Amino acid sequence: MNENDLNELKNIFSYLVDSFSYEVERDTKSTHIEEITQTLENDKKSIELMKSKIKEEIDHFVTNYKDFGVYEDHIMESINTYADQFFTRNSHQALSEIADLKSGMEKDVENGTRIMEAFLSLNPFTILNSDIKITIDENSSEIRESINSSYGLSYVFLLNQMESQFMANPFFASLYNGIRVPVSVDGDDVTYESLDGYHMVSGYIKGNKLECRFIRSREQKSFYFIFEKGASVMDIQFENSDITVKITESPELLRHIDLKILTDALEKLFNEITELEKKKKKLVSLKMDNVELLNTMEFEKIFYRIIESDSIKSLVQALPEISENPDELSKEFITQRIHTIGKDQDYIMSILFG
Repeated sequence: MNENDLNELKNIFSYLVDSFSYEVERDTKSTHIEEITQTLENDKKSIELMKSKIKEEIDHFVTNYKDFGVYEDHIMESINTYADQFFTRNSHQALSEIADLKSGMEKDVENGTRIMEAFLSLNPFTILNSDIKITIDENSSEIRESINSSYGLSYVFLLNQMESQFMANPFFASLYNGIRVPVSVDGDDVTYESLDGYHMVSGYIKGNKLECRFIRSREQKSFYFIFEKGASVMDIQFENSDITVKITESPELLRHIDLKILTDALEKLFNEITELEKKKKKLVSLKMDNVELLNTMEFEKIFYRIIESDSIKSLVQALPEISENPDELSKEFITQRIHTIGKDQDYIMSILFG
């Protein structure tokens, strides 16, 4: 068993088990709230039934002793008052307990989600494909990293744009000041556009390729770049209100452009954005088979799918029974971690160990 296999098992039975445990805690509190709420409803029904029976008895008594009728309203008022006081006193503690349980559930969700976020930040499974999308408008901006991995999982992180100097001022001049790009040639006359006043509105990174658009909104002008790290060429397209110029397809324009400086600027942008993947980021979506699990915190579905895989079962069964070194994995360690979940321990053990 290699180090990658051991790390995968350790992460699954550390992070993922803890996330599942918080889900179990939340569900336990939710069930307790339902039980307390049902008890309160039953108490209220019992009190209403008692008042109804007393009213029937008094009505029956008044039928035989009509003079007693003048006291009926006063008696029922007193009974209603005492019954309400009794219910309020008894329900106060229950409602306080419900409030505490709800607060605890919120913490369980927060803790479980935080641990799942840390777990997925490790990229614990085989990544099938991933991309980064940057969107910037007048009111907001964000950078989203989308990942599709094995086990039918897909998840989205919101990257921390505050860690990016460029995102604080997303003008091309923040990357490299003074770059001019030729957009037309008429004989010896070359018309240039300075990139300094252009700001980015969108970007897309997949693999080593960056696609991004910079605009000068007041003049309805834009540049569209396709840059691939390590490649010798790039695509540059200029647009204004009435023309589209494919600059890198024009030999005349290419003679007047400094591709080295432009490449350095776009590589700087590429590196700065991709570096954000390694920094603190926020999990905003987690799906299994395209079904969202983050909002409902159904992490057990992920856990069961993973431990039911033949590869994980084989790895677990290949572990030594016990280990004197606490840092080394063993079947004993896995068993201890399973017992912390608080649910379906025997079933989980039977899946893993047969």
